[in-house]
Amino acid sequence: MEVNKIKKSNKLENIEDEREVKPKVLYINQHFIFNTLNSIVSLCRQNSEEARNVVLELSNYLRFNFNVTDKTILLQEEIEYIKSYLYIQKVRFGDRLNCEYYIEEDINFLIPKNSLYNLIDNSIKHGILKKIHGGTITFIITRKMDKIVIRIKDDGVGMEQSQIKQILDGENYGSTSNLNSLYKDLYNAKLEVISTLLIGTYITLYIPIEHIKFV
Repeated sequence: MEVNKIKKSNKLENIEDEREVKPKVLYINQHFIFNTLNSIVSLCRQNSEEARNVVLELSNYLRFNFNVTDKTILLQEEIEYIKSYLYIQKVRFGDRLNCEYYIEEDINFLIPKNSLYNLIDNSIKHGILKKIHGGTITFIITRKMDKIVIRIKDDGVGMEQSQIKQILDGENYGSTSNLNSLYKDLYNAKLEVISTLLIGTYITLYIPIEHIKFV
């Protein structure tokens, strides 16, 4: 058990070390920022209280992104960041985007920064918003016996089975494949991807509790 913790700690540190030699460049989605600012301007005329709320959520979003030194963060930090992002997107897209959360708040451990956010972002851009009427994204984090289960599901356009195979085989270099590699290496986690065209996608990460150091 202690050996696993040491290995896990070393792997998390290696994520930091490998990127330490690279220039720390701040990347923020400019289109997202500009669109959000335009939404705030419109809301100032129609609903000043909502405009204030969006400014606060945008502040949280930017604060998270401005911290370019941390490559591993606490799960709860990433959740708050995701909630800010989804709040803003909900304001922008209205009824085309619905968000649901089922999260056990006492679960907290180190994860690679943006690893879950990237999945959420992909589900919205490539799943839900590709449908005319949009849909719902559901974010679930819970304990089930000896595992932590992290699930992101949407009722978007879905994926071909060949795409799923590429993701699980590591042939697709997108966010889901990266997540599979990172969490398998760090926590011996298992990734499950279930998707049906025009129905939606379930991405589930099963993390053995014995490999996690809780905080």
